[in-house]
Amino acid sequence: MQYIFGYGSLICADSRSRTGVSSQAYAVDVSGIARRWSVPVPDYGATALGAHQDDQARCNGVVFAVDDDNLVRFDQRERGYDRIRIDWSQVENLGDTPLPAHRPLWAYVGTQADDPIPERPILQTYLDVILNGCLAISPDFAERFIASTTPWQHLRDDRQAPGYPRALSDHSRHPDIDALLHRTLPELVRARRGVC
Repeated sequence: MQYIFGYGSLICADSRSRTGVSSQAYAVDVSGIARRWSVPVPDYGATALGAHQDDQARCNGVVFAVDDDNLVRFDQRERGYDRIRIDWSQVENLGDTPLPAHRPLWAYVGTQADDPIPERPILQTYLDVILNGCLAISPDFAERFIASTTPWQHLRDDRQAPGYPRALSDHSRHPDIDALLHRTLPELVRARRGVC
């Protein structure tokens, strides 16, 4: 088995299950990784999250096991990213279960660093998937995600006509997500645009 560090949509169990079979995920904090809205996605005209190596940065996420066949499936999903090896010494365990530090650990890092723009925004349905995964761990974990991610700009509300291909089918967590965003990113929410 090998392990993947998921720092965006892969935090969400539902999102992971749409790509391949993965094991239970463990909440972690990783040093040396800066998480940014930075990866242009021409397929659906948005900006996705990317991880960028930065000795001064930290970001939270999850680690989960995959076998070789499923690693290939995640590689296909994460095209536009490079899979790099992460040293377990960079990983802080946020839970009680011991981590498998003797197994290979990978992260998908962005190959581009383009900020969101109005023509390539952050999609609300993509953010919903991530925050759904974060809130399943804890509200504090979700707040840590927001605090360790930049830049927060050009959010588009596409919930009525989802642009993100793996949008949540269960909308029960939308009120919690909205409350979190109003509390932590009020200016972003005020400037949020609807689908054009």
